[in-house]
Amino acid sequence: MNTSENTGEDVPFDLSKAAAAATEELLPSKSKERYEKQFQIFEDWRRLKNVTSLTEDVFLAYFGEKSSSYKASSLWSTYSMLKTVLLLKENLDISKFYKVTAYLKRKSTGYQPKKSKCLSRDQIDKFLLEAPDKEFLLMKVALIFGVSGACRCDELSRMLVDDIEDQNNVLIVHIPDSKTKKPRRFVVVDERNLATYRRYLELRPPSTPHKRLSLNYKKGKCTVQPVGLHSFGKFPSQIATYLGLPTPLEYTGHCMRRSSATLLVDAGGDITNLKRHGGWQSSSVAEGYIEESIENKLDIANKIQAGPKKRPFTNIETCRSTSSDSSEICCTEISTEIFDKKVKLDHKSLSGINIANISNSTINVNICK
Repeated sequence: MNTSENTGEDVPFDLSKAAAAATEELLPSKSKERYEKQFQIFEDWRRLKNVTSLTEDVFLAYFGEKSSSYKASSLWSTYSMLKTVLLLKENLDISKFYKVTAYLKRKSTGYQPKKSKCLSRDQIDKFLLEAPDKEFLLMKVALIFGVSGACRCDELSRMLVDDIEDQNNVLIVHIPDSKTKKPRRFVVVDERNLATYRRYLELRPPSTPHKRLSLNYKKGKCTVQPVGLHSFGKFPSQIATYLGLPTPLEYTGHCMRRSSATLLVDAGGDITNLKRHGGWQSSSVAEGYIEESIENKLDIANKIQAGPKKRPFTNIETCRSTSSDSSEICCTEISTEIFDKKVKLDHKSLSGINIANISNSTINVNICK
């Protein structure tokens, strides 16, 4: 029930106005226009259809029409934005319309969203080593920072010179304003990467009136014009084109972030490390990278197809030699993975034999007098 209807004139106008302003601020600041636009499209549809009510059937009809031109991901995005705006403006919670959510889930069955392709470690190294600085220095810096920190395009675009601490052998990079509203930090290592960043920084015009790190770069020179968000989104496809990779347009602006996550998982990173590295709040997103890891798939395939390892058998026999001051230990390893060994020890040390670096083994020790 609407609170203003209960109180009527008891709520002063200035308080109602302040409450309305506060309600508007509940929408995400970066995407507020998109939310408002989706709500306006819905309202225009209602007027066109002469619909005055906001029932479950109305939303089923609306999404039914949209499904003919929207992908499943776009349907869910539209639903999410409408749900938020309607709750704020109409005090209506459409998440309780279970037929609508069931319909959207049915439309999502079998849908595979398109994801950006990733760059491998070899491809990244090849580009950084071979691409000429005169044309690609800015892209090299973007690639180094994007992969090192799993950065989004907008994070790279808004990165400031003051966000970077150069500590000689390492760069400490701060991301104060991320998508999840939580600041992140990452480091850039390797002398080659540091040298690339410093070469680019030296080209910064002294008259630059802002602190944005990325400046327009052409023919070996920087201007004071900052690099826009959409330019960063095109860098991966341009890098893929230089490398001669097939379907370069499938390397989108999300490529560097996905490549970073994939490289971390392939190197053995777990879900906790991955979520902390990329600032992901959702475990399901992070788990997607782990599930797609080729290294993890190879590890699982080896475990399934190779079967359990056989436990090696170790037989150690200690026999008194003809000499009065020494004994010989004869080791026979019944395993193709372990080499036969013979070790001579002083007989005085036989009471303290230490056997190390052996696991899952059976050891027989026979003392011969």
